[in-house]
Amino acid sequence: MSAHSKTRKPKEDPRWLDHPENVRKIIRWFYGLCGLVILVDVVFSLGWHKHAAFSEEVEIHTIETLPAFYGLYGFLACVGLVYVSKLMRDWKGKKLLMREEDYWEK
Repeated sequence: MSAHSKTRKPKEDPRWLDHPENVRKIIRWFYGLCGLVILVDVVFSLGWHKHAAFSEEVEIHTIETLPAFYGLYGFLACVGLVYVSKLMRDWKGKKLLMREEDYWEK
């Protein structure tokens, strides 16, 4: 046996995600599902408030009745968390929460 034959891997059959047309189908289904969720959210947001049970006790804020408000609010909150965590890791060149790799070995 030569050294070249030992390093060669046996050829395996392609899986179903190895075909680009299957990946495109999955992406199309994903976009279709996202569009359906947005459509349902818009229909329900325009029809009635999502928290109608609380409407008698507390005044409904107009911004909460906008379509996709809670989705946008959650997305912006996650983006804000990422930026805050980056700032906490390195603030003006000074490491606040990060330590050197060999911190415990010193």
